[in-house]
Amino acid sequence: MKEPLKLPSLAKRTPWQLLALLLLLTAGLAGSFLAPDPFFRAVIGAFMVVCGVLLLLLWRLAVSTHERVERTKWDQANRAMTDFIQLMIDIMPNPAFFKDVEGRYRGTNAAFEKLLGLSKSELIGKSIGDVAPAEIVDKHQEHDQALLAAPGHQVYEAPLKAWDGEHQIIFIKTTYQQPDGTIGGIVGILKDITQRLRSEQELEQLRRFSESTVQTMTEGLVLTDAEGRFTFVNPAAARMLGYTPSEMIDSQVLSFVPKDQHSIVRRADEKRSKGISDRYELTFLHRDNTRRTFLVSGGPRIQGAQLGGTMAVLTDITDRKQMEEEIRALSLHDELTGLYNRRGFMTLAEHALKTATRLQKRVALIYLDVDNLKKINDAGGHKTGDRALVEIGFILKKSFREADIIGRLGGDEFSVLAMESTKMNAEALTRRLQDRLDLFNARSSAEAGFTLSASMGVTTREPDRPEEVAEMLSRADLLMYEQKKSRKAAAGEPGKLPGPSK
Repeated sequence: MKEPLKLPSLAKRTPWQLLALLLLLTAGLAGSFLAPDPFFRAVIGAFMVVCGVLLLLLWRLAVSTHERVERTKWDQANRAMTDFIQLMIDIMPNPAFFKDVEGRYRGTNAAFEKLLGLSKSELIGKSIGDVAPAEIVDKHQEHDQALLAAPGHQVYEAPLKAWDGEHQIIFIKTTYQQPDGTIGGIVGILKDITQRLRSEQELEQLRRFSESTVQTMTEGLVLTDAEGRFTFVNPAAARMLGYTPSEMIDSQVLSFVPKDQHSIVRRADEKRSKGISDRYELTFLHRDNTRRTFLVSGGPRIQGAQLGGTMAVLTDITDRKQMEEEIRALSLHDELTGLYNRRGFMTLAEHALKTATRLQKRVALIYLDVDNLKKINDAGGHKTGDRALVEIGFILKKSFREADIIGRLGGDEFSVLAMESTKMNAEALTRRLQDRLDLFNARSSAEAGFTLSASMGVTTREPDRPEEVAEMLSRADLLMYEQKKSRKAAAGEPGKLPGPSK
């Protein structure tokens, strides 16, 4: 027994398959038009009209289905492209964004949001005109329009208003394509160069300041290379030897030094090649063949791992050396402390004032009186009192430069004359001395059997104000007396103080 014929289910057929079936049925029935029965021909005609309508509906359904499938496919592709670009900018450390051809932000990364101080929700769907000041919008829109008109990439520098003020930004922009090949918009990456520009400006200001300072300083400043040639000489150093800087640069240092001094230079170079800085006295030959003595304070300059040469500051101490020789001949030193005595101090100080006037330098004079020396003598005897004076002398030497003049004027009275090339800071001078006294009291007073204290008065003299050493001493003595008086009153000590010693 044969099985019955099974027709395929129409529900499972595509519109195109249904259309093919209808065409077959229509073709099969078309032959019936030749039948002689009019009724039958009418039925067949009506059936063909219905088939035509069905064919049209099926065709439109097929086209609509195809378009919907294609649109879904491109929508998915576009979403995948958007997700990919967002993922790409999310991993970038620099601020980044992408926008559509209408200029609306479609994606931003955390760095971009932090720079603008806005959240992602405040940016997505907005244009630059919505989030930036009007004065900078036109410039960015012009760049965007030019890039969309000629797809590719562009780099330009422009300001951007951030949450903490205006930043200078390098913009790197490129167009991107959608899956169908059309331009989807612009991807932008930002490089903030604000801090770099500020650093460059600060470095330029520092460079100008340094050059100005070096060129105008009254001390000599020189640089030498590893072969001992001058590579830089400031005007002061050249002037001290009677030359111009250009006449000294590229010349050997030894050509300006007497032969009997060459060994000093070589020893200094050996130290600096080992990374050691030092100070020493060196005699140079002036252009007029006279000998000038300089205090050289220098250290090594390293280039990579090798010695690159030396930087040194030169101080002309010729006059002071000559005066020291004269003083040495006159024995004008204090035997106990090794400092200048009153006569030596006054002689050197008067000469220093003349030099300061000629060089237009300020001068400071400190007058110092040791407190409670009588109590130290009473408690420990004169040997202990002498040791206290020696310690004061040692502290004074450590607190001031070799070029400063330090003297014991007598008994417990000391004085220091300091000449500076920069603005004089009298408070800094006395604070440095007081710090040394405090250090002694903290470390050595128990062993020594006494503490050290001193009352001080400080006065300064301007280069254009003529004043003798005695006048400066008198003024400083008065200031010292006022300090001692204030200390006594603060401590509640009875008794009347003696007046100023001058």
